[in-house]
Amino acid sequence: MLTVKNLSFAYPKQKPLLTNVSFKLAPHKITTIMGANGSGKSTLLNLLTKGLSPTAGHIYYQGQDISRLTKKDYAQRVALVQQQHQLYDHIQVRNLVSLGRLPYQGLLVDAPTDAKVFELLDYLELTALAERDVLSLSGGQQQRVWLALALAQNPALLLLDEPTTYLDLHFQYQFLELLQRLKQDQNLTICMVLHDLNHALRFSDELLLLKDGQLVAQGGPKEVLTPERIKQVFGLDSQLSQTAAGDFINVY
Repeated sequence: MLTVKNLSFAYPKQKPLLTNVSFKLAPHKITTIMGANGSGKSTLLNLLTKGLSPTAGHIYYQGQDISRLTKKDYAQRVALVQQQHQLYDHIQVRNLVSLGRLPYQGLLVDAPTDAKVFELLDYLELTALAERDVLSLSGGQQQRVWLALALAQNPALLLLDEPTTYLDLHFQYQFLELLQRLKQDQNLTICMVLHDLNHALRFSDELLLLKDGQLVAQGGPKEVLTPERIKQVFGLDSQLSQTAAGDFINVY
């Protein structure tokens, strides 16, 4: 699927933000990137989306260096749900989601709504909101619309930058459960940045743990989120508890 080899990034005359990072994303799994502020999470995600170009190293999608792929070609394979979204004009849900079809239709002023869009609106329970203005929706509804926009690109790999940051607790769990369902129903490979240790523990198949721009651990959630590593990366003492509802990390 996606392989990262010896990846480094630095802005000119500044300290490197990422240094010699290598990993493979497990296909048809949810991989979560974690680390303290300034660890390089957002930089790594920007590199994976071609938003930045590496200072050194390479990113390969199915064996092909992504630097050789046009943004249009890459958008047919990889989609991003950003942390923050800005709308400068009023737009209906259906029309916004339709923009996700542009990589297949060309640069049109008004992208036609095709069957894929209606299918996604139905799957994400947005059909009743299709004619609504996106700005009139709740935070949880808006996040599902942005997810639908990304999925309209028909990607094999879905990237998400802190997708639960502006959602209340109920919608956080609802959205993460939706990602798990998407992984199963659509055989997606998902990679996301999260801050919450317990969200990562519960909803991830694999974890990448960054510290000061370096990858310090990769593996299953319980393998990576040990008290020793949580102390090393976040400076916090912790304990893993087993409950009837599943494992839980207590931080103190």
